[in-house]
Amino acid sequence: MQRPDQIREIKILMDLVEKKTTSMADGVMEIDVNEYTSPEQFEQEKIALFRNYAQFVGPSCLVSNAGDYYAFDDTGIPILVVRNADGKLNAFVNICSHRGAPLAECASGQARRGKMFSCPYHGWSYNLDGELVGIPFGKDGFPGVDRGKLGLRPLQVEEKYGMIFVMPNPELTFDIDEVLSGIQERVSGFGFEDHHYLGVKQVYTDFSWKLNMDTFHEFYHFEFLHPESIGTMAYSNIANYQQYGRNHSMGSPSLRINELKDKPEAEWEPREFSSFVNYIFPNTVIFVVNDHFQTWRVYPISPGRSVVYHSMFIPEKPKNEDEQKAFEGYFQMINDVAVTEDYGLVDRVHRGLQAGLERKVIIGRNEPGVQNMHRQLHDLLDA
Repeated sequence: MQRPDQIREIKILMDLVEKKTTSMADGVMEIDVNEYTSPEQFEQEKIALFRNYAQFVGPSCLVSNAGDYYAFDDTGIPILVVRNADGKLNAFVNICSHRGAPLAECASGQARRGKMFSCPYHGWSYNLDGELVGIPFGKDGFPGVDRGKLGLRPLQVEEKYGMIFVMPNPELTFDIDEVLSGIQERVSGFGFEDHHYLGVKQVYTDFSWKLNMDTFHEFYHFEFLHPESIGTMAYSNIANYQQYGRNHSMGSPSLRINELKDKPEAEWEPREFSSFVNYIFPNTVIFVVNDHFQTWRVYPISPGRSVVYHSMFIPEKPKNEDEQKAFEGYFQMINDVAVTEDYGLVDRVHRGLQAGLERKVIIGRNEPGVQNMHRQLHDLLDA
């Protein structure tokens, strides 16, 4: 979001604060409790949403240099994304052609000597373009093997607007502009290409991945669930909602936003007085605040279990140990708030859903983000 758009957003948020209201959906939505607990629907979601739909991997700065890679297997297909010597991104099924071991562990890192991956099982080696370049004892042990046919299986990967997407299913393709549907304009200018990757925190939760995602899509709960944390920084139940295809974005005003009324518009620093939750369907939130951004990616494990990857990106590498500790402390604090306050309560919500009582989950007009996520899930599963 460039400065003129940020200024417009600030004006919209100031108006919402003055009127003590928020963006509204057309009506109230009801969801059957079984949608959170049904094993049959869960199996449909794993295929339609996480195997056959393009997945957000991260911002471009996650793998900035030649040889940088990122590996994960939460979609059910092990995926390896790597930047080659020419700066191009490649993606492969992270499975050695020999006996199926992963070439890289599920994390970010650098390829061996910045040039290759070697299987930890028997040492078969592949270059950054996925070509098989080495087989130990290959002449005698594997006579006649055609190395040209045994490279890593490629996956479609796209890098555009500072964002990386990959298609887990090697048989399918996608159009990145269709997947984004314009939300790239909303998130532009926030440093996706050049920020420093501070790290990631992995959190397992004992409830549905959808319950996990629901917590990100509304600010209605700030006053009640976060009175001593987020509630001291941002207004509760005030947001500017914008939809982009299956995705959406929500701008939130800080409690200090009215200070801008006494300043000339040319002196405004919009990011000091607002924050943004940007939803990338089906499972990613990009949280943009004043001096950094965070990503939250949620994956299903079972109908009642999920995993969250919380990453933080800052404008530049910390200059010293004290600055490093300060950023890491803030990162840990945000993660702790989510775990103790959000996830602690959602765990109890999950128990209620497991009670076996027929009822509906009610989503208000003031929760358009939650409504959109579930509406898009319905549409894709029905299709």
